Amino acid sequence: MAEESFELKSNKYVLTLILNPSVPYEKMVSDIAAKFRRSARFFRGGQMAVQFRGRELTQVQETEIVDAITQNCQLDITCIIESDPEREEQQKEAIVRAMTSVRESSYAKEPTAALVTRSLAAGEKYSSLRPVVLLGDLQPGAEIVSEGSILIWGVAMGVIRAGSGGDESAFAAALVLKPSELSIASHRAVSAIRKKEITDDYPEKATAAFISDGHLKFEPVSAGAFRHLFRKAEGKA
Repeated sequence: MAEESFELKSNKYVLTLILNPSVPYEKMVSDIAAKFRRSARFFRGGQMAVQFRGRELTQVQETEIVDAITQNCQLDITCIIESDPEREEQQKEAIVRAMTSVRESSYAKEPTAALVTRSLAAGEKYSSLRPVVLLGDLQPGAEIVSEGSILIWGVAMGVIRAGSGGDESAFAAALVLKPSELSIASHRAVSAIRKKEITDDYPEKATAAFISDGHLKFEPVSAGAFRHLFRKAEGKA
């Protein structure tokens, strides 16, 4: 009998993959992709956090496994739960409270944002059909893609693709917005400055990028600016 690559456990909010450390990594990823492809109908439209057990993974490997899941079924992975046992239960409880609140809210039928509670390192890519809020940095060489808007509560020096499905009302914003490449719908800007790591060269200055009069514009963020951007995204302005 062939050795199983992984075991899958889940509840309403958290997906747990118990990984077999003796199975080659490439085979394990292939098996995960095949499993979720077969189960695509079951997970369709779901929103869950994911956690990994049984095997040490790099951030790049975690991202590859998440991609293997999301590219083979319509399951939205909202975040990766850290493997720190002291924080695990707190994280699970917070996720359950947050997602229960969203599902019971009168706004549950509206698109909610995907929350990513860690920085994305070089080589990592995070994609979502929903707007994305990143509580961390977008390191040089990392990429974040959303069909909606993208808000980065940190330094953004990687690649940002908002409104990837063609939505020109989407915007991208960050505390430090210095991406190597930024696009909103079909509008694209590329920086000539390509840094390999985040430094203190750029002061914290919240900035938003958006489409106005058919052109990609960058402006400092204010409360008034966000009200305008959100109303624009809702089709009210």
